[in-house]
Amino acid sequence: MENIDPSNFSPTYYWDYFQYVLRYVDKHYKNLLNPAESEFISSFQALSFPAQCLYLRLAGRSVAWFNRSSLNYGEIESLDSVIQELIDHGFAGEYDSTVFTSSLLHVFTKQTCVDMVKEISTSNESFKALSKQALVDLLVGLPLSPSFSASTWIRPLQLHLYQFCSFLFFGSKNRDLKEFVVRDLGHRQYVEVDEDDFQPYFTSRKEIEEKWQLSLWREWFYEQQDKMDPGQLKDSLFELIVPMAVVLSDLAIPAYERLLFQVGRYLERQAYLEQALEVYEQAGSAQALERRIRILTKLKRTDEALQWAEFGQLHVENPTELHFFQDFIARQASKKHVKQVTGRLKKAEKIEIDGSYQGRVEQGLIDYYIDQGYYAAFSENGVWKNILGLLTWELIFTDRSAGFHHPFQYAPTIDYTTVNTARFMELLDLLHDREQVLLYMRQVADENHGTINPLVDWGHLNWQLIESVLVSVETNALQQVLQLMWSRLSTHAKGFPDLFIQRGDEYAFVEVKSPNDHLSAIQHFWHDSFAALGIPVSLIRVVWK
Repeated sequence: MENIDPSNFSPTYYWDYFQYVLRYVDKHYKNLLNPAESEFISSFQALSFPAQCLYLRLAGRSVAWFNRSSLNYGEIESLDSVIQELIDHGFAGEYDSTVFTSSLLHVFTKQTCVDMVKEISTSNESFKALSKQALVDLLVGLPLSPSFSASTWIRPLQLHLYQFCSFLFFGSKNRDLKEFVVRDLGHRQYVEVDEDDFQPYFTSRKEIEEKWQLSLWREWFYEQQDKMDPGQLKDSLFELIVPMAVVLSDLAIPAYERLLFQVGRYLERQAYLEQALEVYEQAGSAQALERRIRILTKLKRTDEALQWAEFGQLHVENPTELHFFQDFIARQASKKHVKQVTGRLKKAEKIEIDGSYQGRVEQGLIDYYIDQGYYAAFSENGVWKNILGLLTWELIFTDRSAGFHHPFQYAPTIDYTTVNTARFMELLDLLHDREQVLLYMRQVADENHGTINPLVDWGHLNWQLIESVLVSVETNALQQVLQLMWSRLSTHAKGFPDLFIQRGDEYAFVEVKSPNDHLSAIQHFWHDSFAALGIPVSLIRVVWK
């Protein structure tokens, strides 16, 4: 619970939050816990209230070791006796190594490290010029200095079990009790769901263990990236993670695929292309298949790359992902063929703007169009997502008895795009009456302002822009765009042109590219889709004056 100052909260707010988590775990997962996990919870609950509070205070910090004399929590009295209780019951431990460890040294100040080196070293040189990391490197593994008192330093124990409770609650290791604080401080608002409607994220011990193992390895991977040879990291993946794929549960497959892709991209960036290729070969996503083809091409294994591109063309359904495979095959079919995306950029209209706009090229073009008498605004993904999110709010959140596992979800985990297709079409029909649809969307916004919606960006909700788009774009085209987005939200809610411009009855969406920028596949997709629907769209290549 670091770096948070909930001054208006109960002094033991963190205890209240953890008890909420434990009640949730007891209700939904009691029968799925192993003996060690059950014992941790029952032993924690058997501690005195002050001991529970101190444990949570320490466990919520990112540092490993704490100096007893520096601990000061106003809500916890008699700290020495409370610390001893934690030690006696296995929830805290004193420093028990005979040498300096990295985890301890990183807690020390630089001056403390300097003093420790001076005590141990026989050299007369000054160590103040060294960096903190250099001092740590000098001290790691050396015997403790005479002035160091091991019993002064303590750490919380059983942290993996403490974290496991939060993991069960959130269904992820990436979130923790700070979510409660952020919500209660008013920084985030979530749709309210009755506690009785929460469904457990995991339905079996197998799902729990698979997701936990993937989470732990991913955490270890990011910690070791700068410490280990990339090839060793890849070997660990193949030893510990890849064998899981044979019997992996459906719930764990997305996390497994994301992990493979992350490791593959890391290996690529380290120029370990053959090893990255081995990783991508284990993956089943179109993303990984694309990277595989790109690497094969770099390695001059063009025939093999072409075979996999043909496989992708046959089996990948997502239009955005499909574009890469189709384009790759076309380029191989004719050496004179210019890549579609590159060809489009070469034909783009060029507009000169002042070099002072470098780094904010879109703003430069907005100012250019305003000078030409246009209304011009950033549109990109925001306007389309805001329109769709406000229009379909009820479809995303109406059924709160399914797909909600805890009170901090941005949206239900069920596929809400298929819940009520008839109602979706009725909502699209509102677009035939611009006044009615604007009134409906404003009412939704007023009733839910600030509440997190996966599509609505409250910080960039521009009603003038929304009205201009709704008035300018023909109704059928609007409906088609929103239907395309709704059919594949994970990939098709992005890639829209950067700007919307309007002057009188004339309007257009504009994609802006700086001299060295490129057009992505999804941007290419939306350009083609807009053109096919009769929505004016242009590509502008900026030239610096």
